[in-house]
Amino acid sequence: MAERMTNADNFWLCMDEPTNLMVITAFMEFKEPVDFKRLQATIDCRLASFPRFQMRVVRPKSGVGMPSWEMDPNYDLRSHVQRIALPSPGDKKDLQEMISNLTMMPFDPNKPLWQVHLIENYGDGCVIFYRIHHAIGDGMALIYVLLSAADSDPDAPWPENVPRTKKRSKNIMPFMPFQAIVKSLNSGLKSSQRFGKQMVKEIEKVISNSDYRKKVVKTTGSFPTDFTKVLSKHTIMSSDPNTPFKGKLGVRKLVAWTDPMELSQIKTVGRAISMTTLNDVLVATVTGAMRRYLKTRHVAVNELDLRVTIPVNIRKPGTEFELGNKFSLIFLPLPVYLEDPVLRLKEVKRRMDHLKKSPDPYINFVLLNSIGYLPPGLAQKAAQLFGNKASGVMTNVPGPRKPLYFAGSKIDNLMFWVPRSGKIGLGISILSYDGKVTVVIASDEKLMTDSDVLLEGFEEEFNYLLELVQTGKIYDEPLVLHDRYKEAQDAAKLEEDGDSDESKEKNDRCRAVTKSGKKCRNKAVPGSGYCKMHSDYAEEDSQIKDVVQLMKELIE
Repeated sequence: MAERMTNADNFWLCMDEPTNLMVITAFMEFKEPVDFKRLQATIDCRLASFPRFQMRVVRPKSGVGMPSWEMDPNYDLRSHVQRIALPSPGDKKDLQEMISNLTMMPFDPNKPLWQVHLIENYGDGCVIFYRIHHAIGDGMALIYVLLSAADSDPDAPWPENVPRTKKRSKNIMPFMPFQAIVKSLNSGLKSSQRFGKQMVKEIEKVISNSDYRKKVVKTTGSFPTDFTKVLSKHTIMSSDPNTPFKGKLGVRKLVAWTDPMELSQIKTVGRAISMTTLNDVLVATVTGAMRRYLKTRHVAVNELDLRVTIPVNIRKPGTEFELGNKFSLIFLPLPVYLEDPVLRLKEVKRRMDHLKKSPDPYINFVLLNSIGYLPPGLAQKAAQLFGNKASGVMTNVPGPRKPLYFAGSKIDNLMFWVPRSGKIGLGISILSYDGKVTVVIASDEKLMTDSDVLLEGFEEEFNYLLELVQTGKIYDEPLVLHDRYKEAQDAAKLEEDGDSDESKEKNDRCRAVTKSGKKCRNKAVPGSGYCKMHSDYAEEDSQIKDVVQLMKELIE
């Protein structure tokens, strides 16, 4: 029986591009060979038994309307579970090359959108590599599904097929009028046509749900006001500049990962510095690694904030195994301009704490659902309007604390990669498992051919921070805001121009970038670094105007 695709799932289906496939990838590493027949039985019993994994996407013959999920009449497990081997010597470099090749392959649209590869001859062991389209489910759901296929007992018996009762898909929430939103957006709705109407419906759905309403009440006293503020912020927000992390992409991608790091060491750093969390430490270390890498590419960093989009799980507890996309995205600006690792960590914590209390995740969830209502072309344009404002995608998922077994073999390590969209070339994924943490990255080869350098910078940043804590230097070393890199550049530029007054005038200009990608020529407000238009975007008088402008851009 056909199942209509949700707006959120359709959003990710529409985002597929040759240069950025919307595919979530992951692998399990083993120090010993895995029995292929037992692997097939495990996948068939525990993964493919979810109906969505036997369904293909069927688009309306008329070309109008939402796609649907339908059972594939020609479904065959052998088309999805395959066995390959690395060439000798079968080392990490060979594995990275093979995974990079596999990530570029689009799915057959006439079959269910997933694949599993058993990659043999990896040292003395092997790797199980998964590719699952984002339309099937978000990263949180898919990680839970994959882990549910594993065993905690090393002597677990072969899996047996157990009939599963098909659960009816649940709508997100009942419909309820929400006049306050309709009133505040009335002027915008007239010009936004169907998209605006659908957006209001999505808002009504979200607000009518008690769980979401309680969370919103905790973070904001007035949802209509904050809704317009968040939209205003997205409208005014300038795009990140082109760097090795973002720009015109190619088709080929590169993957790399660190050696597993001890979770206890990361917690040690977190406890020593203002009680920061494990996540704060990892994000701050990634920020430092990005700073180090950009300096190797001669990119000025001392005034640089780069945003990353971070997925936020908004599922109800106990619904982690429900497939589909039930998450939101938030923008996190990373203080790349800060050299001192302690100062950087404290600033990352401050920004993270602010986002945790903001209504952005719930409002952005509304936007994702609304964009999924649009035709594919408009959906891509709308998503790129937001996605291109960031330089990367970053996610951190806490995995199992104890070792698991898959198809009768112990999982030595777990890793996964997040898809990117638009002009974003960098994806950073962090996963903890069995007392260790692994950082993996995906990059665009056209922009960044030396992704290993970024990971080396991550390890160097963390080791330096750990040394400060362990030696006690963290308490007596001075905090340094910037290094001398930009100062040297400015001095050289002044000598070249021979006109310090002109340089001073340039430094007094607004640091924002206009929608056309050019530097804003307005004079900055003293002490802010931005002109009044770019620093005061959240004023009440401009909120509705910004919302209308945003909607116009999405439908033009």
